[in-house]
Amino acid sequence: MQFKAIKPVKLYDQVAQDIIAMIEKGELKPGDKLPTEMVLASKLGISRGMLREALTILQYKGYISRKPKDGTYIRELSEINSINDSLINSFKKASYRELLEMREALEQKIVELAIKNSSDEEIQQLLDSLNTSDEKESLLDYDFHLRLAELSKNILLINFIDIYYDLIRELGENSSKNKNRKIKVLEEHKRIVLAILLRNEEMAKEEILNHLNMVRKSIDSITMNKNIDLK
Repeated sequence: MQFKAIKPVKLYDQVAQDIIAMIEKGELKPGDKLPTEMVLASKLGISRGMLREALTILQYKGYISRKPKDGTYIRELSEINSINDSLINSFKKASYRELLEMREALEQKIVELAIKNSSDEEIQQLLDSLNTSDEKESLLDYDFHLRLAELSKNILLINFIDIYYDLIRELGENSSKNKNRKIKVLEEHKRIVLAILLRNEEMAKEEILNHLNMVRKSIDSITMNKNIDLK
C-alpha cells in the first residue's frame, strides 16, 4: 500500500472549506448576504487579509458573488455545480498540448485584464512575494499563476488556472524538482509582473508567451522520459 505525504493546510484554505461546509449543510443559504469583512474576520478570529484570501477562493469556485458597493452573497448550489462540472469535463477530454495552447491564449488575456483591473498595490504585493529571500516562501508556479489570474478579477480565468494545474499535477511536481528550472521560472515570473506594473501590455504578453514556451519545453522533456496520462 502506498501512502501520499500529507500537505499542510493553509489557514485561508481551511476557512474557505469551513464556509463551503456551512453552505452544503444549509447553515448558509443561497441569497444570504455575508457580514462585512471587518465583522466576519472578527467572528472567525482571523485577519482581514486572511479572510480576503478565503473569499477569493470561494469566489473563483463559484460559491459566492461579490457586488461592488453592496456586499458578498451566497450563490445557488445548482449554479455552482453547473459551472464546475462543465469546465472540468471539457478539460478532462483535452490533451496536455491542447491545454497548453488554450493556456497561451487565456494567460495573454489574464495579463491584459490584470493591467486594466488591478491596482499598483496589488501588483506590488505579488512582486514582493517573488522577491523573498526565503526559498520556502517563494511562490510555486501554480500559486503564482493563480495570484496572477486573481489580478484579472475574472472568475472563469481563475477557475481555468486551478483546474489546469489539477490536471497536470504530476507534471508540475516533476518539473518543480529541477532546481535550475525553478530559478529560471522565478526570473520569468518577475519579468511578467514588472511588465504589468509598468502597464505595458505588449511587454507583458511577450513575457507570458516566453514563459509558457519554456513551460512547453519543460513538459516535453518530462513526457519524453516518462509515460504520463493526463486523461
